[in-house]
Amino acid sequence: MSADRQKGTFVAASIVAGLTTVVFLLWMIVVIGGPRLTDGVDDVGQLVAALVATVACFVAAAHVPSRRSRWVLLGVSSFAWAMGETVWTYYDLIRGVRVPFPSLADVGFLAAVPLAIAGLLLFPSSPHRAADRIEGILDGCMIAGSMLFASWSTVLDPLFRAHHGSALKQTLSLAYPASDVVMVSLVIILFARAGKQNRGSLALVMGGIVAFAVSDTAFAYLTEVNNYGTGTYLDAGWVVGYLLISLGALRAVYAPSTERAEPQVTTLSLVAPYVPVLAVLSVTSVELLLGHRLGGVAWIMIFALAVLVLVRQLVIVWDRVTPERQLIDGDDESTPTGDAEHPPVLLPHGES
Repeated sequence: MSADRQKGTFVAASIVAGLTTVVFLLWMIVVIGGPRLTDGVDDVGQLVAALVATVACFVAAAHVPSRRSRWVLLGVSSFAWAMGETVWTYYDLIRGVRVPFPSLADVGFLAAVPLAIAGLLLFPSSPHRAADRIEGILDGCMIAGSMLFASWSTVLDPLFRAHHGSALKQTLSLAYPASDVVMVSLVIILFARAGKQNRGSLALVMGGIVAFAVSDTAFAYLTEVNNYGTGTYLDAGWVVGYLLISLGALRAVYAPSTERAEPQVTTLSLVAPYVPVLAVLSVTSVELLLGHRLGGVAWIMIFALAVLVLVRQLVIVWDRVTPERQLIDGDDESTPTGDAEHPPVLLPHGES
């Protein structure tokens, strides 16, 4: 298939995805055909979107020669989520009962998370230098810790305190938003460190992950207060998310990225990890000024973030000082210095 035809296919798919999102969202808001039909459109729409993403990722894996394993993993992740949604649809539409929590559906939903994370980790080329690898890990931990702090302060801590169910149910309720925090953090740092040629597909996948995070957080909260039901506009996040992943896979087919051995060092990549940390410090300061108490978990997160920032700065200093020392040592080795027994002899001018 020619490049122009592939680009035309991508544009057409983008239009279809946009129209599908608008129709789905309007259907959920207006409740066309009544609650029962809306529930069916909700369940089937999410299932179809996940299956479309599965097919698109495997198509990208077949046509993109470099790093095709990233699309295989994202495809398997989408398929795992689709299997979870199949179980959910069976309970909701065929049996007509409230979906139990936890259930086999959660196995598929949660299995999709580590597969998606593994796929995301393969997007940029792995840097060869140890300092770059360490900085990448620290950046990801800083962003993940900051977002986890925000999630804990606003959603996870209230859910944890209000939950009176079993330990398994409590763990699963927190697993959904917490896993999304990790994935969103990972995508942010990968996007910041990727070159311009690598950001197209990653930006679409990033949009999909953010859409997942919104729906998962809403699902966790509404489930906790026993107010969740299919046929809500908040479910559009899963449809939008998998459609964006599908577009990211198709874009990789017609516009393959240019891999680089070393990560791009840009202002965005240098500043991005500190922005959420500053947000955490701002929120903490406001909470303390208002007289609110922070729990032990929140203080542990703040301390961990402070340590990560300090370690990152030490790595940056070490990375910059080491080449300078190597340069100085090289200059010293090239200068004749003699030794203790045979010091250098200075000859008079004109003699050799």
